[in-house]
Amino acid sequence: GNTSFDVLITVNEIAPSALSYNSPNVFIKGTTIASLLPSVSGTVISYSITPSLPLGLNFNTATGEIFGTPTVVSSTATYTVTANNSGGNTSFDVSITVNDIAPSALSYSSPNVFIKGTTIVNLLPSVSGTVISYSIAPSLPLGLNFNTATGEISGTPNVIASTATYTVTANNSGGSTS
Repeated sequence: GNTSFDVLITVNEIAPSALSYNSPNVFIKGTTIASLLPSVSGTVISYSITPSLPLGLNFNTATGEIFGTPTVVSSTATYTVTANNSGGNTSFDVSITVNDIAPSALSYSSPNVFIKGTTIVNLLPSVSGTVISYSIAPSLPLGLNFNTATGEISGTPNVIASTATYTVTANNSGGSTS
């Protein structure tokens, strides 16, 4: 006589390992990034990423490539990329920040001559791009005010001051202009 038994056998790949990317990464809104490609040991069937990348950046699930042109400013965040095959998976955390385009072309009407005790016509800046804050150095003569949110110079000078140069700087996450 005889007897039989069914033996189930599965052969899986060796799980991928040593997944890595260049990190941290700081990108500029509206500027196409140099693609981020993974380095990994072993065979990879697919990649995944969590959470979703900032708008304008894309993720290729077949190659693990991160590419595109970010369209929104995004504070520093960690994105977990996972490389998978039948034997398992490995993950790597990629840090990505998207900064704004630095402001540019800041200007005011200049030169300005004011009269002590006479309210000035407010000076407003002309600037290209988004500005988060303004600063000025040195301090303005007494009676004149500087608005750090708008860059506006206003007020009534109440002291005589000799001609001086004041440097205004417009700032955002991408940089500054003066």
